[in-house]
Amino acid sequence: MVGSLTLVSIITMKIVFLCGSLEPGCDGVGDYIRRLAGELVRQGHHASAIALNDRHLKAQFTGTQHIEGVNFQVLRVPSVWPERSRFHRAKEWINEIQPEWLSLQYVPFAFHLKGLPFRLGGLLLNLAKEVRWHIMFHELWVGMDTKSTKKHILWGMVQRRLIKSLISKLHPHVVQTQTRLYQAQLAKLGVKAEYLPLFANIPNIRQMNTKSTTTRSSADKNIISLVLFGTIHPGAPVDELATEVALYARKKGLQIYLTIIGRCGTEQEHWTAVWQSAGLVVEVLGEQQPERISNVLGNASIGLSTTPIALVEKSGAAAAMLEHGLPVLCVRDPWEARGLKSLNPHPAIFEYRNGHLEEYLAYKRQDFSLGSTVSEVSRQLENTLMKTIRAT
Repeated sequence: MVGSLTLVSIITMKIVFLCGSLEPGCDGVGDYIRRLAGELVRQGHHASAIALNDRHLKAQFTGTQHIEGVNFQVLRVPSVWPERSRFHRAKEWINEIQPEWLSLQYVPFAFHLKGLPFRLGGLLLNLAKEVRWHIMFHELWVGMDTKSTKKHILWGMVQRRLIKSLISKLHPHVVQTQTRLYQAQLAKLGVKAEYLPLFANIPNIRQMNTKSTTTRSSADKNIISLVLFGTIHPGAPVDELATEVALYARKKGLQIYLTIIGRCGTEQEHWTAVWQSAGLVVEVLGEQQPERISNVLGNASIGLSTTPIALVEKSGAAAAMLEHGLPVLCVRDPWEARGLKSLNPHPAIFEYRNGHLEEYLAYKRQDFSLGSTVSEVSRQLENTLMKTIRAT
């Protein structure tokens, strides 16, 4: 605990991650926590996790989850339980572990269906009295962009006030976020947040196997493979992209095809139809095991994302592409945050504009990661938390 740290706890630490759900493959933040906790366990720390509002089960689950050769302890409390019962059970579990850190992985909609968790700060504060708080902001509020409706702007104002209230109640020792946009938004609230980059939820199998290579043979030089992985958001100028790709392929005598993989949502059918109507080849693979997804990403030429470039740093799919050495093309209508300048998050991430396809395709994929790996991110988190322990 804060007041009674031993020499051992300065070398290693106990941390409990708090989130909404820990259903494998069904919650991006839950998958993020699994990889991060597994890596911290691999480094010798005691990492565990609690799902405080799990909508994927009817009864509580206490046990272990397995990730990349490592087991870690989890408590999953079902959302059908009354709020007081859920947090009481979490408090009992935390008291048994006696962690130095509680790490809140904040997504407003994970704790309330409308993203308005009014009681969250007080409930969290009651979980443990002598503990350091870490908050990772994965999401902030709705109505952030210049095209937002009045309803979403007002909705976002309430969510913003709830974040201020949460900060004032928990007095976190460390606040982090994975996008520079969110970092700037939190600064406007008077909250100093460190930048902790996102790593992929899909490990790079070829990078883990150092004998493998991602270099294409000369026979593949006339083939360009585009890959679209993860949720496809509406509002993407897919018609413009498909038309430009088809023209470029005919002009250069190339074969350009698209692979759609993962749980992509209803927009998948729209993309498939548009691509085929342009005379292009599209392959829809659907949900696949991580090894298969890694193999597809490892053999692609460029990745496509329908997340706005200002928010792409929080996309696990984009992070997976970067970790596989893929440049990322954000295919989305312009998106700008009110009162903030747009920032280019990464030199290998591009915002699609009609007429610039050749420029995007000229960026060569890498035989090494363009993004941050789980090992690098966990080391950064570890260094920050351990430094804070020594200073307090």
